[in-house]
Amino acid sequence: MATGVVMAALMDAVASTALSIGRIDMLGDTYATPDELAMVDIVFIAAKLTAFLVAPLFVRAARPTACLRAGAVTLLLASAAMTFSVDLTWICICRVIQGLAGGTILVAGQTLLFFRFPHRHQPVVQAVFALGAVMAPAAITPALQGWLVDHLSWDWIFLSNIPLGITSLALVAADGDRTYWRGIRLPVLEMTLLGIGAALLTYVLLQGSRFNWLDDPDITVLATIGMAATGLLAIWESWFRSESSLLAISPLGNPDFCFGLLVSLVAGFALSGSAYLIPAFALNVLDFTATGAGVLLLPSGVVLALALLLSGFVLEKTGIRPITLVPFGILLFAGAMWLLSGSTSGSGSPDLTLPLLLRGGGLGLLFVALTLVTLQGLAADALPFGIGLFNFGKQTGGLVGTALLQTYIDHQNVHNRTMLSGHLVGGDPAVDQRLRATANVLASNGIDSAAATKAALSVLQRALDKQVATISYDEAFFALVLLFAVAAPCLILAKQLLGRRAAPGNQTARGGM
Repeated sequence: MATGVVMAALMDAVASTALSIGRIDMLGDTYATPDELAMVDIVFIAAKLTAFLVAPLFVRAARPTACLRAGAVTLLLASAAMTFSVDLTWICICRVIQGLAGGTILVAGQTLLFFRFPHRHQPVVQAVFALGAVMAPAAITPALQGWLVDHLSWDWIFLSNIPLGITSLALVAADGDRTYWRGIRLPVLEMTLLGIGAALLTYVLLQGSRFNWLDDPDITVLATIGMAATGLLAIWESWFRSESSLLAISPLGNPDFCFGLLVSLVAGFALSGSAYLIPAFALNVLDFTATGAGVLLLPSGVVLALALLLSGFVLEKTGIRPITLVPFGILLFAGAMWLLSGSTSGSGSPDLTLPLLLRGGGLGLLFVALTLVTLQGLAADALPFGIGLFNFGKQTGGLVGTALLQTYIDHQNVHNRTMLSGHLVGGDPAVDQRLRATANVLASNGIDSAAATKAALSVLQRALDKQVATISYDEAFFALVLLFAVAAPCLILAKQLLGRRAAPGNQTARGGM
């Protein structure tokens, strides 16, 4: 049964990372502009964020096994349907369904694992679940998708979900859980506010950098409406919560959960931010192929898998508090980003191996410990809502992290270009020598002298562009180091403040639904 849950989570990983590698091929087949194709990702992420907070209502109304099966079937069918047409509207509809199904799979699957396995085995069980939910999208699926794009087509990214879905359903079918249905009243108003806020803020975070954020009137309007919808939702849930609310049973009264939710924002920022930076650096600066960029993360994925299982085994056998592993995970990850910040335009796979291995080890230690700290103390009725909110926090942190890093790189590109261009002036001996040497090389390859002189300027410009990009990416990697340097003391303070709220009897025994 646990293997079936992991396979279902792997389906979501494939759907979540599909456009990171297959975007260029999809642009050609759909004849869409980059802005139009961006909507394919936006609607998927917005639907998934919505599902994280809505799925717990269905998990509470029916057993998590039934919700997991429904999510797996829906995601399988929606993935197959993606290949029926290259019409952008059809693709967006399929992506919305995939997002809703993927969010449901993660909430129902993790809830099921908490119910089916005893408390003492949860470290290893949650480590196994993280193989599909954390390790796969961070390392495995980019490599698989890079190979599929280079050797077949983007359609096969989604078709690969069919065997995964069939396997998952066959394994979950062995679970003899009897399905039941308890009456449910959907909070239509809250769901509407959630959908509007998620869609608009996702659009703003993914597209804001292109339009210089609030300098663009449309971005300003959409951000204002999205924040207003989110604010109204928060007020409604705080003041008018009832059995029919989104958070019918709120986990926010548990101090450990609140602390874990805060850390999940930082962890999501670090995971998604680094997952965006590393392939982008490999593709844009080091000139890797799609397959090469995907394979680059495989060693990190192997170490991530080993670290997940090792941390789960250590926590189960030694009984130490999960939070003990969090500082080690942060240090390993920060060390990896510090090493990557020293990369050059001549770096290759051997130069990146050590930092990527450290990154995998750090994330492995961090995510198992964080999951247990956040969720293990919740009561059975509150658990699905806690899982949904926890995943919502990680996804939101990832969106913010990717958006801020994109903006940071854009700004640093302008700054670094200005700084470096100031040294490329006519009459500078070093510049003149470089141009003459380049022109001589071009002339020796059969280009006449006048053309070689002009081409030398173009070659120097391309070298400048690559150096500018290298420095900007290095600064972005170092920004992730500074993130933890600033966040760590803030989180320690938050932990102390939340600890004062803890009272005897917060934890209750967990039973199956």
